[in-house]
Amino acid sequence: MTTPARLYHLALRDLHAAAGARFEHRLGWSLPANFGDAGAEQAAIRGGAAILDRSHRSRFIVSGTDAGEVLSAAFAGRMEELEEGRAVRTVALDGQGLIRDVVLVARTGGIAYLVVGEPGQRFETFERLQVAVQPSWDARVDDRTETTCLIGVAGPGAARAVEANLAEALPARLQPLHIVTFEFHGFRSLAIRTSDTGEDGFEFMFAPAVAQHAIETLRAGGVPLAGDLAQEVVRVEACVPAFSPDLETGLTPAQAGLDALLEIPGGAGGRMLSAILLESDEVVAAGSLVRVRGQVAGEVRSCVRSAALDATIALAIVDSGSATPGTALDVAGHLATIVSKPFLRRSTNAC
Repeated sequence: MTTPARLYHLALRDLHAAAGARFEHRLGWSLPANFGDAGAEQAAIRGGAAILDRSHRSRFIVSGTDAGEVLSAAFAGRMEELEEGRAVRTVALDGQGLIRDVVLVARTGGIAYLVVGEPGQRFETFERLQVAVQPSWDARVDDRTETTCLIGVAGPGAARAVEANLAEALPARLQPLHIVTFEFHGFRSLAIRTSDTGEDGFEFMFAPAVAQHAIETLRAGGVPLAGDLAQEVVRVEACVPAFSPDLETGLTPAQAGLDALLEIPGGAGGRMLSAILLESDEVVAAGSLVRVRGQVAGEVRSCVRSAALDATIALAIVDSGSATPGTALDVAGHLATIVSKPFLRRSTNAC
């Protein structure tokens, strides 16, 4: 008899339910899919600002005089050279050079770092960090995923929303991929200027009670909540890969298109995570085959319906020889075309 996998619930589930959330099960978590109108939530992220509960993402604190060495052993790049108050995106690689997690590493203090990773890779990455600690090193790894909340504010109006509602103790101009410790109503919190929506944004790590107060303050200031469906759509519009479903079949940084962006070695090529525009209103399932001139050339990973583009868009793994923008495809019986990344290019300060 197989034991069912544990289903995790957000600390602020009751707040979301009271706000009208419809819940879905994804990546081992019960998440608010939307709050009644996913299209309006997408529009809020693209046209103003929205609140995102991203607490299902893993959060680890790595501390000690050898913490930087631990991170360098666990992730690509020299993490020990990361300056205090700065953050960087990087990946965990397996022995074949394939991506196993996509993480944001932020140096919160002289010998302390925050690692934010993909929901489904939480336990693998936690073990990776623990194994990296050598017996003689001064380092500690703490899992804070279930004891804290990660709250995002994203959109071209994110800076204005944060300044008006939360930021009396934040620096006036927190720069992209910078992190700062601040107090919100007397409670210590962390703020990072970052977003994976293609728009400007911030992420805050709060204790649950403080997170609830922050969300209530933002909502009172006119900033709406946006659910998981809206977050997935804007992520795909920005062509930001998620481990699940985009990378879980096994891609190198070069194949995922992340080598130049993250300034890490690319690894083997041969296929690419490509952007595809479908001539259909139908959203196709992950694993749907991509054909070029009748021959299988890859498979779809993420597929969503974009209200901003009035189109169905997808990220798909495609053979490099067929991954040129303009290439005509057949995707699960629908006409489609390879297009340049990203689908939606914004001029805002995305980070």
